Amino acid sequence: MSVQPSSTATQTSGLQRCEAEAAHYALLRRLAPVIRHNMAGTLQPIAMVAAMLERRLQKADTDPEALLRNARDIVALTKEAAASCVDLMSWLAPKEKRLITADAGIAECLGMVTTQLSFKGFSVVDNTGGPVVQLPQSALRNVLTSALIALTDAADAPGKVLIGAEFAQDVLSLHIDLKPHDTAEPVRAADKPPYRLLDWRDVQALAQQESVQLLHGKNRFTLQFEAAAAADSHARAETVQA
Repeated sequence: MSVQPSSTATQTSGLQRCEAEAAHYALLRRLAPVIRHNMAGTLQPIAMVAAMLERRLQKADTDPEALLRNARDIVALTKEAAASCVDLMSWLAPKEKRLITADAGIAECLGMVTTQLSFKGFSVVDNTGGPVVQLPQSALRNVLTSALIALTDAADAPGKVLIGAEFAQDVLSLHIDLKPHDTAEPVRAADKPPYRLLDWRDVQALAQQESVQLLHGKNRFTLQFEAAAAADSHARAETVQA
């Protein structure tokens, strides 16, 4: 019995979705310590101000204005923490069609991995120059972050991760290169082994899901983001600057 072309295409599409979901889950497992740490960091100031407020309430001669300031600080910090936690949770459930400027998106992704990579002896150098185009936030988060982790997971020794960017013909290209340090040394062992290593197939699955072109070579990734919104935003930004 022959398989119909439409049935084959459906099976292929389903397999690609499964691969992308598996890669996304693996990426989130690798980022979980950072997400957890950042959430705890946003809540810690609230606990500190609340403890201060509690101590003042226990004093009979406490200044009411000081109590009011503490209460207002708690309200403000709670709003900031709620917004930060909602944003962190969007890594798990991305908002569809949400755009972000490329420079802010790149900085966000680097902030999620730089500390962990530094523990393994890697340093990250951002040479993108702050591109002003807009890109889908989920594409940057999933593809750029997974590419950084996969590139360093495959390395035999720590090195410098260099990130460059160029915008031409409605395409923003991000070039990620791994250069060895002047003094070679083995990758430092982590306190706990990661959930699993990421490889270029994981990055490819996520790139395909996000409509990002991926070029992979030895110690090098090139990510190409094609978006009309990026070109339009680039033109508008140049007009404003002019």
